[in-house]
Amino acid sequence: MSRLVSLALALFLIAAAVISLPQEAYAQSKPTQAQLEQFKKLPRAQQEALARQYGISLSDLERSSGNQQGEIRASDTVSERANNTDTETDRRALNELSPGELEKRLAKDDEEIAPFGYSLFQGEPSTFAPISNAPVPSNYLIGVGDTLRIQLYGKESSSYDAIVDREGRITVGQLGPMSVAGLRYDEVKELIRATVSERMIGIEAAVSIGELRSMQVFVVGEAYKPGAYTVSSLTTISQALFVSGGVSDIASLRSIQLKRGGETVKTFDLYDLLTKGDASDDALLRDGDVVFIPPRGEMITVRGEVMRPAQYELKGNETLADVVELAGGLLPNAYRASAQLQRVANGSRIIETVNLNTKADSVKMRGGDDLDIGAVAQRVSEGVMLVGAVTRPGTYEVTNDMRVSDLLPGIDSALLPVADLGYGLVVRPSEDRRRTQVLQFDVAQAISGKAEQNLALQSRDQVVIFSRYESAMAEKNQLESFLRTESERARIQREEVLELYREQYLQKLVGNRADNFNDSDQPDRLRELDKELASLFETEPSEKEGDKETVKSPSYYSKFSRYNLLQPILYQLRNQYTATGSLNLFFVDGEVRYPGVYPLAVNATARDAIAAAGGLKESAYLARAEITRTLLSDGEAVTDYVPFELGKVLSGETQMLLNGRDRVNILSIPDWQNTLQVRLEGEVRFPGTYTIRRGETLKTLLERAGGLTDYAFERGAVFTRADLRETEQRQLEGLAQQLRREIASNVITDTGGNFAYGELNQLLRDLTNIEAIGRLVVDLDAIMANGSRDADLQLKDGDRLFVPTSQNTVSIIGEVQLASSYRYDGTLSLDDYIERAGGLRQKADDSRVYIVKADGSISVPDRSGWFNFKRTSVEPGDTIVVPLDTQYVNNIEVWSTATQIMYQVGVALAAVSSL
Repeated sequence: MSRLVSLALALFLIAAAVISLPQEAYAQSKPTQAQLEQFKKLPRAQQEALARQYGISLSDLERSSGNQQGEIRASDTVSERANNTDTETDRRALNELSPGELEKRLAKDDEEIAPFGYSLFQGEPSTFAPISNAPVPSNYLIGVGDTLRIQLYGKESSSYDAIVDREGRITVGQLGPMSVAGLRYDEVKELIRATVSERMIGIEAAVSIGELRSMQVFVVGEAYKPGAYTVSSLTTISQALFVSGGVSDIASLRSIQLKRGGETVKTFDLYDLLTKGDASDDALLRDGDVVFIPPRGEMITVRGEVMRPAQYELKGNETLADVVELAGGLLPNAYRASAQLQRVANGSRIIETVNLNTKADSVKMRGGDDLDIGAVAQRVSEGVMLVGAVTRPGTYEVTNDMRVSDLLPGIDSALLPVADLGYGLVVRPSEDRRRTQVLQFDVAQAISGKAEQNLALQSRDQVVIFSRYESAMAEKNQLESFLRTESERARIQREEVLELYREQYLQKLVGNRADNFNDSDQPDRLRELDKELASLFETEPSEKEGDKETVKSPSYYSKFSRYNLLQPILYQLRNQYTATGSLNLFFVDGEVRYPGVYPLAVNATARDAIAAAGGLKESAYLARAEITRTLLSDGEAVTDYVPFELGKVLSGETQMLLNGRDRVNILSIPDWQNTLQVRLEGEVRFPGTYTIRRGETLKTLLERAGGLTDYAFERGAVFTRADLRETEQRQLEGLAQQLRREIASNVITDTGGNFAYGELNQLLRDLTNIEAIGRLVVDLDAIMANGSRDADLQLKDGDRLFVPTSQNTVSIIGEVQLASSYRYDGTLSLDDYIERAGGLRQKADDSRVYIVKADGSISVPDRSGWFNFKRTSVEPGDTIVVPLDTQYVNNIEVWSTATQIMYQVGVALAAVSSL
């Protein structure tokens, strides 16, 4: 019952922590470690039942229990070193890395090498208690306070717990006292058995150790906490070190001395325990023993390609081979023929080069030595490197008469599905690696064994296979991706999420929020590299799409695209340029798939240039192309133009050799155009999207569409054009900037009048939120009536025509009491419609009232007299606009233009939405 009460109390205290009991009350009633351990030993079902009884979640309870145990351990910790380590760990777990901590982690490899073995005493257990049920060695000396458990069996059975008294004797039943202090454990067992056998016929004895005595030992010298400690009689030298919290930073680990009676009886080398697992010198302590830790001796440093780079303490006459063994031995990539040994001699530091294969056993180590064992070179000295869109990239052995087909035995087995079969490179460095030669080959023909394409390979060649896609999205969207199973798709999605998380995490570390990352912005470094390459040919590192230029982000390109794989090759070739040499690069522009800068291969022709650029587009003109070539004549650069017939070059009839810095321009077919489309909507007999030819007019297209329906409202037609929309959008943005400047100027000079700043700002926001329509005013009546060339309109790609249904309404918007639409009445004038809308508002500008006609044109009433104003013509589909009086904004001239644009756009949108 008491156990259940104890468990209930522990659960209550933990539950109090979960429900945020006040800190003072909780601190006064902490559950003990024993109570927590008892709760853990309960069956899961019983734990859940107790948790439900106190109205808490078992998961919260376990989490709180774990936190509470951490607090108990921290409070009971003997070593401040362990406490500090726990605190640092908790702080790093709860908080993000500071810049200083990040710098330390990133520079971990550059930190000073720490002495070996001292980490053994960092983060040790909070309490030290030797295992009570450990076997007692036979040479254990029985002393005062030990308890012997004696079991008598035979004719009679009985048991005794005999404690060695201060006289060193034990008393067992009728046997009388026996002196056992100072005897070994095996001697005491034999003594008791012999005595029982002699004095008690027919009875035998079994002897074991019960409770062990406590004793006092001293840990002095370079201990972390030197002093006297009460320990178990089975405590060894190493256990005494843990009790005292370990050793100081300057303690010796190789000559820890056990002193007894003023003499050194044992010297313990902790390195034997740490490196070999040898604890033979870890002697048992006796009462009054002294564990003395002297300062460490001479130290050496071992760094580089060893298992345990660290500082090691010298003990005697260790050789270089002994030191390497202390460091765990050499790594497989260690360069044994030349190790760098720095040592102090005659007051200065000298360096020796030691061959570990021959001199490791003969070199004696001295204090202050610094041994650095380097690694073998990362570059493979012999072999062929295969990179790019291949199934097994890497470095391969070079064999006699090795060719490309030996490295790539088959298209399906050696290449990825996205590999470009028409363009591959062999990058061949010279013997001194100062100059690079590039060879170009057709991948498919090389694999099939065609002699002129199946190039012979040499040692240190680099074979580069490209993807036939530049866009990562195009490379990803392949039919093979639909053959993947659900588990494979899930795995790929997990990898993509993980990669995205890594990118966002790194961006966050360097101060760039992931949600502010614009994929269309190139990093400065890559943009500079692109500009540097493009400057060689005075071109911009951008691609033209229509009339706009866009700069693509590095994330746009596929992994094995020309953009990614050619950059290191291009920079190698550029760096070997000299004032008298030629730059082995050329440029391809025009109607090719991937225009840009390419390495000039040996004996490269214009045909090779087209293959490098991914082939021709369908719009390429085969009858003529051109090479722009720069020649040196009398020390001056002269530009020459070399025309050639592209069709003959592709067929092999003509060979056009390329020079460095050549620019190959592939022309477009005259009058070539991509698909031009125009959309007809509304009251057209056959509305839809139509493909047009260049120069086609609106009238001919409407005739193809069957003309207009009987319900068409020709005067209200809305014609929009893409390039006009872009122009209007730029004008709106410029107008918004101008308004901002005027508002700021008026606020600073206090000339804003009585108009509220909030109203000005709201009008500005309305203006900036407007999306341009790009409306072009057309007279559809005139176009359909006679098809006059002056009235007709030549179409462009992206044009749209909206023909609304016949309207019999007039709309009024702006500064009137009730903006609305009214049925058209031919007897009503402009003033009559305004009166129907409740009249003008106080801020209305009655001198600038205008009419947006149904066709989008503007009609301004005659202001010469009131009579003319009243007789202004209003027609069906018109919109009367009453603008804001600009005097309210202190004569800012731009406001009149702003409000007019807003109203015109609003009228056009209303016309389109009514279709």
